[in-house]
This record gives sequence, structure tokens and C-alpha cells, in this order.
Amino acid sequence: MTENEKDVLEAPEQDTEAVVSEAEEGAYEWKEAPRFEIEHKDDCLCEVKVTIPVANIKSALDDVYEEVNDGVQVPGFRRGKAPRKLLEKRLGKYARSTVAERLAEAASQQLVKEADVKPISKVDVEGLEDSENLPEDQDLEYTLRFETAGKCELADYTQLELEKPEYAVEQSDVDAAIENMRMRFGRYEPLTEGAAEDGDQVIIDFEGQIGGEAFEGNSAENYPYILGTKRFHENMEAAMQGAKAGDEVEAEVPFPEDYREKSLAGKTAQFKIKINEIKRRVLPELNDEFAKKVGHDTVAELQDSVRKRISENTDSQVDEMLRDQALNKLVEASTFTLPQGQVKQFIEGEYHAIIERLTQQHIPAEEIEKQEDEIRAAAEKQGLFAVKSMYLVNAICEKEEIEVTEEDFEHYARSLSSGDEQQFELMKQYLQQDEVRNSSGYRILTTKALDAIVAKAAIKSVPVSALEEDEAEKEEQKDA
Repeated sequence: MTENEKDVLEAPEQDTEAVVSEAEEGAYEWKEAPRFEIEHKDDCLCEVKVTIPVANIKSALDDVYEEVNDGVQVPGFRRGKAPRKLLEKRLGKYARSTVAERLAEAASQQLVKEADVKPISKVDVEGLEDSENLPEDQDLEYTLRFETAGKCELADYTQLELEKPEYAVEQSDVDAAIENMRMRFGRYEPLTEGAAEDGDQVIIDFEGQIGGEAFEGNSAENYPYILGTKRFHENMEAAMQGAKAGDEVEAEVPFPEDYREKSLAGKTAQFKIKINEIKRRVLPELNDEFAKKVGHDTVAELQDSVRKRISENTDSQVDEMLRDQALNKLVEASTFTLPQGQVKQFIEGEYHAIIERLTQQHIPAEEIEKQEDEIRAAAEKQGLFAVKSMYLVNAICEKEEIEVTEEDFEHYARSLSSGDEQQFELMKQYLQQDEVRNSSGYRILTTKALDAIVAKAAIKSVPVSALEEDEAEKEEQKDA
């Protein structure tokens, strides 16, 4: 769930409950109840014509003038003894605007409480612009316009069909995982014979020039570089491949036209590289001694542990794939009525998130601008899906009576703690923070809702290859 989803959906519900609670605790004492003409329009728009009978205006004005008289010292009069006519002359505009504000606020609370109308957008008010000149002898009439929450008409999820990929943990998977562990414990040792290859660490001096002139960042001495990481230009990598300690090689490096350093953009540098030393990673032998280093007594125990961990991770990934399938299929099959202002807000949120990701990847601003149409299209697609997903999840939770409990938060905290009790306690405290609790709570709620759907679905096991081919075909159809 994105931050947009949490803020836009959950906040209005909480605010509404707060308003209702306040209204119940200190309900306004109307002389004559306000009247509401409620009209629900397309796209979740709501228009409410509010009429507050004149009796309330007169009563509220009396209260305001009494408060003013008791709280303000009018020259020439004792506190609370100033004539009403004098107060009306000096403070009439203040009194009338205060009354309009109080009555409108009380009417809004009444509207939420009695009509169950819950705004999720800014409320546009027409008719209270000139509240300082509020007529004292006629009803107060004005109009409210706002968006209300969308609706999801759920498809029949008891008939949902999902495909579950069949994964089997192969010995090659276990071997690869243990090889990665050995790599982490490996160390680089000087290579006495042989040439540099991918994975080797080369200690180099290099210097680059453009047109015989040096440039910023063009040189370094005893620079450690891992071949194959592609952090250097491919021509520099190619020049060092197969070289031996003591060799000097050269490489031509063209800078692209949109290179972030404008002074180098579109130019070609000539680099001279000296290989001072080559080091190769030496891995520890796979034996019981290595197994003990990583917390096991024997190689066999290590292999069993790795196999179990891979299996658990695979099961978790399969569960997530089933949830994604369920969500996608239900969003496609269900019917939605959506507030367009909220949809636009989600799309804008997705747009800015994409821009931020591209910026963090150091994509030049000029290149991002070239992708404007594609970014906008992706944001619209993702934003609309996010809004629908949000209303879908809430509809499921309402129908299945799903809620988040304290036990759910504890379980979630433990899942993030890797079995460490101290980390678990810290995570529990972290999840108590309001903003974190809201976002984490929605993740938990979403998982519980989709798990309930998966539990009712017909699940067919399929080979992983078949599922991958199906996904690839769908992507091709989308691109077409």
C-alpha cells in the first residue's frame, strides 16, 4: 500500500469518528433543527443544501453578545453592563461572523451524525462568503459540495481460480546458496601467476585525457577495482581483462551526449591504465570447520538448514504470488464507483514516486523529461489500480468481518525481527508510532483480506515454467 492509500482512505474515517464523538459529547442545542437536502451525484460527488432556521440565529447572537459583554471591558461601563445596542454597533460584524461559523460547524456535525455523509475531500461552501452581514431575521441557507468515499461491488470471489507454481528445492539451489556463503567468507590474495579475469581485484593507476588535457576525476593511484562489476566503462573493463601485473593498457572512453557532467558530454577520453597488482578471491573449503563458522556442527546440518530456509522463503513467495493473483483478478472482475478527485490525487502521488525513483537512480533530468508521456501513463495505470485495490480490500474486510488485532501487530513485529528477542521488542515499540502503526496496520489488513480470498479460491498447481510463459504472454499483450 502506498502512503496515498493510507492517508486518503483511513484519515477521513478517523476524522469522521472524531467528529461524531465530539458531537455526541457536546451536541449543539438547537432551537429548531437544521434541514438538509442531500443530493448524491455521479463520481461520488455530494451536494447538500443546508437550512438553519432563524430561531437559531437569534439565540446564537444572544450567546455571543453575552460572552462578549462578560469578557470585554467597554469604556464607560462595568464589565457585563454594556448596552446591547452599543455592542451591536461596535462588534456586530464579529458577532454575526462568529454565529455563522458556529452554526455551520454544528450543522456539519449534525449532518455527519444523522445522515452518515462522510466527506473525503475539501468541502466547498457557497453562501457563507458574506457572513459579517448575516441577516438576523431570516433562515441561514448555504450549500456544501464535496466528494464521498468510493464503493466497490465485489465480484463473487468464491468462484475465483488461481494458479499455484510448483517449486521444488533442488540440490543446485542449496549448493548455490552455500557458495554465496563461502563467497562472503572469502578473501582476496595476490595472484602470482595468470591473467586478470571477472571477479578479480585489480590494483591500478589510471589517467585520462581529452585532447591531451586532464579533466576533473581523470586519475587515481592504487585504485582497487573488481573486474566484472561494470562500474567502469566497458572499454576499460575489456582492456584490463587478460592483463597481468605490471602491464600497461589503454582504453578509449566516449562520454554520452547527455552525460551529467556537461563539460565532458559528447567527448572522448583516452585512458592509460597500469596494472600494479592482481588479487583473486580464495574461498574457504566446504567442511565441518566452515559449517561451524556459520553456526552448524557439520556440512550435512548446514545443507539441511539451507534447504529448509530456501523452502520457507519459497513458500512465502508463493503465498505472495497467490495474493497478487487474487487481487488482480478481483480488481478486474469487480465494479467500482470512484471519486475522481481522489483518483487524481493517487495518480499524482504515483507520478511523483516514479520521478523520485528515477532521480535516485541518477537518471538525468533531460532523459526523465523525454519519458514524460510514458511516466504519466504508468502513473495513471498504477494510481487507478491503487485506488481500486484500496476500496476492494475494505469491501472484503467489511464482508468477512476482518480487523487488525494487537496479536496481528505482534506477529508482524516478530516477522521483521529475524528471531532476535531484543529486535522484536524494539520493533514492537516502533510499530506503536501513529504513522507507522497506520501504514503497518493497512499492510496487515490487506494480507488478511487477500488470504481470506485465497482460502476460498480454487487453486490449481502448475509448473513454474508454464506460469512464467503465461506471464510473459500477458506482458507482450500489454505492450502490443
